[in-house]
Amino acid sequence: MEARALEQEDHRPPVANRFRRHPRVRIEAPFICALSPIRPRRWLRRATIDLGVVYDLSVRGARVSTEASIKPGDEITLSLQLPKQIRSTDVMVATVRWTKDQFFGLAFRKLSSDAHGRLKKFVAIASKKSH
Repeated sequence: MEARALEQEDHRPPVANRFRRHPRVRIEAPFICALSPIRPRRWLRRATIDLGVVYDLSVRGARVSTEASIKPGDEITLSLQLPKQIRSTDVMVATVRWTKDQFFGLAFRKLSSDAHGRLKKFVAIASKKSH
């Protein structure tokens, strides 16, 4: 039943985007990202790199699914493997804003102008395809 509700939600027009400062796109074919805490949890412990899947994306944040042990308020680095791009797009600092089950809302805090430009271009192209 829950899966059916998600399918119906996918076909509705992006009403929420009218109220957003930065358009968000639902990714048709979710893609992989790598994420790592900025500060290791234990003293003298190496930072771990976990994998996630990106489902929604804007130039200011993303909704990802991961089994990483992160919680709201944590700061992470994020490497996005955008579709049809050879190089990954790196977010130097992202803050975990919310969590629900294995889904996390990330707010991008620090990224290069190159990464911002690549995200902006990707979101613009993806939003044209969804209309």
